[in-house]
Amino acid sequence: MPQFARILPVVIPAAVLVWVAASGCSLIPRTAPVSRELATARRLSNEGLTAADQQDLGRAESLFERAVRACPTDVDARRHFAEVLWKRGERVAAVGQIAEALEIAPHDEELCVVGGRMYLELGLLDDADRLAAAAVSLAPRSARAWQLRGQAALARGRLDDALDDFHRGLAIEPDNRQLLYETAEAYRQANRPTRALATLAVLEETYGPGQTPGDVLALEGLAQEALGRAADALESYRLAMSRGNAPQDLPARIAALEQQERDTILAGRETRRE
Repeated sequence: MPQFARILPVVIPAAVLVWVAASGCSLIPRTAPVSRELATARRLSNEGLTAADQQDLGRAESLFERAVRACPTDVDARRHFAEVLWKRGERVAAVGQIAEALEIAPHDEELCVVGGRMYLELGLLDDADRLAAAAVSLAPRSARAWQLRGQAALARGRLDDALDDFHRGLAIEPDNRQLLYETAEAYRQANRPTRALATLAVLEETYGPGQTPGDVLALEGLAQEALGRAADALESYRLAMSRGNAPQDLPARIAALEQQERDTILAGRETRRE
């Protein structure tokens, strides 16, 4: 049984389905003629997307909730509702919306990916694996489906499986920045820093001069440190700090390398005195 099933029921109540049938909001393809209820839901969803773009998440949540009430079988409304709930920290409610949407449209690859990422962040790895496998089966040419499967493998420490899946995703979208970053991180965790640096070099080429983010430069520094290149690592860490978005432990790493640098200089002076 999926772990989430023990947290929140995912089956749409029979009363809801009866109301849906009576209201004219039926289970119809997205390309079919639109009922009045579905048209209302889509209008509300569009307003909700605008509010979300403007970072007015409270209003967006209200609009998507109304959209779902107008047409409970509109999976797009439920997905958008779930994403806003997630951003607002209402994670159990967000996953509940995705679970109900998947009850309605179990073969929707996008829902599988969105739900799988949520399960992954909640640490529900069995459910993440299940949805990742479904996404890959439904859309074998989807980079994000392979990415999700790789992320689930990485979370379990299956580094070779994660790298295989990430590379399958990169074969489809070779310039996907997040995939390149996660591939480099998997190589670093697998104690293959040279491959991590090679992957990061490809990633950095996707940014303009001086635009590489701090987290990418920090990961570069970790790989350089693993290779014993302390001076290069220190340079990468310092540059990462100047760019922002750097890991919180970076100042401590910089301090440790600077101390190491000072100790090396002092040791050299002592040797010359002797």
